[in-house]
Amino acid sequence: MKYIFIFLVPWILFSCKSTKEFTGFSYDPPDVTNTTDKEITPQKKRIIGVGEPVVWVSNMFDGARLSDFYMAEDSVLEAYIKPENGPINNSPWFAFKIWSDTTQKVDIRLNYEEASHRYIPKVNRWNNGKWEYVKKASFTVDDSTETALISITVDTEPVVISAQPLFTTNVLNEELQKRGILNADYVYRREVGKSKQGRPIWEIEINETQAAEVAPVLVILSRQHPPEVSGFRASLFFLEEFTSDSELAKRFRETFIIKAYPMINPDGSDEGHWRHNTGGVDLNRDWVHFNQAETRAVQQALLPLKNQKNRKVFYGIDFHSTNENIFYPILKKIKTEPDDFTQQWAQRITAKHKEAAFTSEEFDTSSPISKNWIFRTFGADAVTYEIHDEMQADDIERLSRSASKLLMEMLLEAWSKTNY
Repeated sequence: MKYIFIFLVPWILFSCKSTKEFTGFSYDPPDVTNTTDKEITPQKKRIIGVGEPVVWVSNMFDGARLSDFYMAEDSVLEAYIKPENGPINNSPWFAFKIWSDTTQKVDIRLNYEEASHRYIPKVNRWNNGKWEYVKKASFTVDDSTETALISITVDTEPVVISAQPLFTTNVLNEELQKRGILNADYVYRREVGKSKQGRPIWEIEINETQAAEVAPVLVILSRQHPPEVSGFRASLFFLEEFTSDSELAKRFRETFIIKAYPMINPDGSDEGHWRHNTGGVDLNRDWVHFNQAETRAVQQALLPLKNQKNRKVFYGIDFHSTNENIFYPILKKIKTEPDDFTQQWAQRITAKHKEAAFTSEEFDTSSPISKNWIFRTFGADAVTYEIHDEMQADDIERLSRSASKLLMEMLLEAWSKTNY
């Protein structure tokens, strides 16, 4: 009977996998699964002055995205935004600094190359750390032209207008420190590789387990797509809870090892990309061939766990953002370990947070995304966890702290039922 079981395991793991070659989700552009390098066009970094009195704009900072700025025929100031390359998903990121020689009210049109407006603009007084939505009365979307119009008063003090709050590589380090995530002696940060432009890919390991004991591993991934800041912020609150002084967190750390990769696409985040890395590739379509340095770094950091007898990758979460709160679990009929964990966790979250209006949509394991790589490599359950683009910061925190506590409780219970 023992030998029958050994031969059946691969069949159980992969029998429900689609036999049809995956070419992309409905929202993907053509050729998305070809993850060899594609040419990108870097934006020209500059300061532009328009009109009289002069209105100035700049994209000379990390996270910026502005291709051109000029006076349109209808006397509206037009901010023209191009992606890093195309075809590309409709995630038109923008971020620019703006000021004026004198105080004046201006109308700014956000116009995108082959894309429609998506993100509600946020405004920040340069470097004060506080982001505010542009007021509804000062912001309209023209569906016929797929543009947006902002009315704003500018003066000599620069403000940043951005699709989302700026969380660049420098801000990541500040956030990890500010939130106390790196402070404990059971937290280890190491560089597991470099991006295409040479920025570090960081692994955060949280671990109070005993080396001789078999320990399950929770994998946390985030920021494969630069504009998806809401999901990134959620992941940071999860890490805060994992490193907290609560009895639950202590018990979790003594049982589970957390391996987190909070910013997998640092180049795209700093360069203000809509979707891709500087290889012009959607990193969350590169989890089969690993043509890109960023996905390859994470793969090589996690693969040794496959052959360690005292380590077991048990669950994975890949944080993203979209236009709704949604879970993307692996199909329930596909056998995972723990089995159907995502569906159970999702049910508990939605029951506790009806206001978040989470939906859930199951997928098979044919697509070359990170969640499916975790399953194919380790047999573990995993989820793509998407937070609404425009969820308020307080709501992200409230939901994330609650969901992470539920996760710890349920993972501890699931692990206690295994034979390891």
